[in-house]
Amino acid sequence: MTDNNFIEFKNVGKVYPNGTVGLENINFSIPKGQFLVVVGLSGSGKSTLMRTINRMHDVSSGDVLIDGKSIIHYKGKDLRNLRREIGMIFQNFNLVKRSSVQRNVLSGRVGYYSTWRSALGLFSAADKQKTVEALQ
Repeated sequence: MTDNNFIEFKNVGKVYPNGTVGLENINFSIPKGQFLVVVGLSGSGKSTLMRTINRMHDVSSGDVLIDGKSIIHYKGKDLRNLRREIGMIFQNFNLVKRSSVQRNVLSGRVGYYSTWRSALGLFSAADKQKTVEALQ
């Protein structure tokens, strides 16, 4: 890895419990400040690839490095901190219809709060203000 690579996949593979191969021998690096576009047919592994970056899916083989650190064994606080830094927009993003737009947007901040504060929607005034500004 060179010093300027931020995300790096080394021989990454993912096999699901039913034997389906999701990823096979994936190798690439994304330098800091750069973008990568992933294009492929339905079922080709795009979502699996993205979910391995934030550890929603564990890899079956290989290694995923972020900022030079292997993340494949992150647990607890380390995993929560990693997920705070990674934003994902899902194909089916499941807005809560009974919640306000502001509350749905604030749900992206739950990783910064304790479980009970998140569940009760006890977000800081600063986060609420940022949300209002972003929605204007």
